[in-house]
Formats: sequence, structure tokens, C-alpha cells
Amino acid sequence: MDVWQQLTFLLGGVPLTLSISVLSFLIGIAIGLPLAFVRAYEKEVAFLVSAYEKVFRGVPEIVLMLLFYFGLGPIFPFPFSNAFFVAAFVLGLRSGANQSQIYRGAIRGVGDEQMIAGVSIGLSKWRAIWHIMVPQVFNYSTAGLGSEYALLIKDSAYVYVIGLAELMTKAIQLKSIPPGDFVTPFVLSAVLYIALTFPIAFSLDRWGNKRKKKIGL
Repeated sequence: MDVWQQLTFLLGGVPLTLSISVLSFLIGIAIGLPLAFVRAYEKEVAFLVSAYEKVFRGVPEIVLMLLFYFGLGPIFPFPFSNAFFVAAFVLGLRSGANQSQIYRGAIRGVGDEQMIAGVSIGLSKWRAIWHIMVPQVFNYSTAGLGSEYALLIKDSAYVYVIGLAELMTKAIQLKSIPPGDFVTPFVLSAVLYIALTFPIAFSLDRWGNKRKKKIGL
């Protein structure tokens, strides 16, 4: 295969890479945002959030994927025998741990004064969090979230171990085609990973800065 044929072949893995990354990012939001507020405002159970973060930031994703897919898959075929679900779920668990810390830093940036004001006018603690804190926390978090999404795209390369034909799997398949080019497929895949990560991270950071200026942060 020439370079263009190899690039075309690799591009076939991009939609799956993006699908896994987007879904795991959304799972990370669904996990990380509540955990951050629990750790900030529910001190009696904050140790559970801390334990979750330590476990899922400390154990490599590749280990978790093998554990869930080959360990739990035969025992619980639904949903752990589905490689796509396992990939997105595992990366989402890890992203939730990372995003929890991102949001926790943003909560400190917003400060407690507005929470106190919200509660003082009759809002419950969690209504004040939802209506006052959450929108501002996202504004403070955009740069970190951009970096987190870029990390998820890169970490999606680990899913080759459970057989999904994403970008890295395609590169490995290419280098196995005789006569065996061990350089070009991985150089091209590196370029594609950069092309997928940089614009998204840059756009989120720029959008976040505009939002901060608009609301005077």
C-alpha cells in the first residue's frame, strides 16, 4: 500500500475512535460532576469520592478493559461482552475520576459566597448547586475539559486489546500486511491523533475564555 491508501484505511477507524471518546466523555461528566459536588458539600462521604478517584486514576485503563471484557464478560454477558460498551464504560469511569478533580477546582474558583446567597433566599442546597454553581463551574472548567477530551481520544488507543477496529487497531493491521511497514502506519496514526485532539481542546479553551469574559469572570 502507498501512503494515501494507508491513510484511507486508517481513516476508517476514526469514527469509532470519536464515538468511544464522545460517549466516555459524557459518562465522565455524568460521574465526575456529582462526585465533585458531593466531595465539596457532603464532607461525611467525601472519603468515598476520594477512594473512587484514587482507584480509577491509579489503575491503567488497559487493565480495566481486560478485567471487564474477559473477566466479567463471561459472567455477565450483558453488557460486558459488548466490546464497545466496555471501552466507553472503562474510559468513562477513568474520565469521571479526572473530571471530578477538574470540577472541584472550578468549585473553589467560584467560591462559596454565591452558594450562601442562594441558600439565604430560600433555595435548597442542591437547587442552589444546580441553578447557581453548575453553570459557572462549567465556565471555569472548559480548559481542563478540553485537555480531558484530548486525553480520552489518545486513551481510546487501548481498546485494540479487546478487538475494536479503531484507529490504533487499523495501524496494527496495516503493519502486518506484507512486506510489513512498521513506520508509516504509526506516523500517520500519530498525525491523525493530533488532528483529532488539538482542534477540540483549542476550541473548548477559546469558548471558555469567551464565556468568562462575557459574564465577567
